[in-house]
Amino acid sequence: MPPSEEIKLRAVSPRPDFKANYLEFANAPAIVRANQKDSYFETVLRDKLQNVIQIFKGQRFTHTHPEEIGVAAKALYLSLTTLLGTKTLGEEYVDLIYVSRDGKRIPRYLARAGFIFAYAILPYFLTRLFRRLKSSSTPKDEVTEEKINKELPISLRIEKYLSNMSYSKVLDTIMNLHIAVFYFSGQFYNISKRFFSMRYAFGHKINKERTPNGNYELLGGLIVLQLVMKSLGGFKGLIGSFTGNDEHDESNLRANNKDIMYGIPSEEEQEEAKQQLGIIDLSDPGQLPYIPESSRQCMLCLSYMTNPTAANCGHCFCWSCIIDWCKERPECPLCRQKVLEQQLLPLH
Repeated sequence: MPPSEEIKLRAVSPRPDFKANYLEFANAPAIVRANQKDSYFETVLRDKLQNVIQIFKGQRFTHTHPEEIGVAAKALYLSLTTLLGTKTLGEEYVDLIYVSRDGKRIPRYLARAGFIFAYAILPYFLTRLFRRLKSSSTPKDEVTEEKINKELPISLRIEKYLSNMSYSKVLDTIMNLHIAVFYFSGQFYNISKRFFSMRYAFGHKINKERTPNGNYELLGGLIVLQLVMKSLGGFKGLIGSFTGNDEHDESNLRANNKDIMYGIPSEEEQEEAKQQLGIIDLSDPGQLPYIPESSRQCMLCLSYMTNPTAANCGHCFCWSCIIDWCKERPECPLCRQKVLEQQLLPLH
């Protein structure tokens, strides 16, 4: 079908004169299923591409450039399908087609190319830019900064607090808010699709009575509730910066809960924790006896785990092994599920 050819679709509020054989806009469950399938096939393509690169560049290159390989695989997958005007495997699975925002035309070539760039390539460069901006900022002396905070007016304290916010947290908040809007409306699963007005429609006639809509509104409400709770926590930190008691309260909380780890500690904090808590070595049967003998060895170093740490998928490794692995490849070494450093849970 040429891009200029109009297609007939029934909108959310159809006119009475619409016939029953017109196409329907896709609902949230079908879009989510298509996205899950595409994510799986993108992972398969990435693994295949990584094996090819490893033959020519070696294993060290693949371990030091996991993000670049993932971006290349995602861009290649969409270039061979969406850019050429064909369906992806996920879209073929649920029979979805791209249409314009009003549902009357197929998206043009430039819109599809812009979507691929914004979805697959642009986040990589933004991430590198934010990392460079974060590394270029030099930490100040905590005592001096605390004294300055007490002397600054409220407007400058708010500006300083907002400037210290992590760029990644801001982007994550925007992405989560957009996902919540999608769960409520069922339109535009990605921000890039919304920007380039690329919406999904079913490629076949459906029976709306037999097509489940799912309880995605409930998921959207949970995401909004989570964002509200995080905002309240940030507002509490902002109030604490006014009084200068935020760092004091956090230090007291750490002192009263030494067995809880807040985020990823620095090397100095790790050494201090080892001295205070002691190193957990699973070669000693008396330490963490609830872990069976068959599961006490790390699959990365093939030795008994030291300071065992669980990923969000449930697999356990040494703290040093999995933290080094996640810095190069943010995924589980066994099941390939996405794992971030802040999602690791030390076992005590």
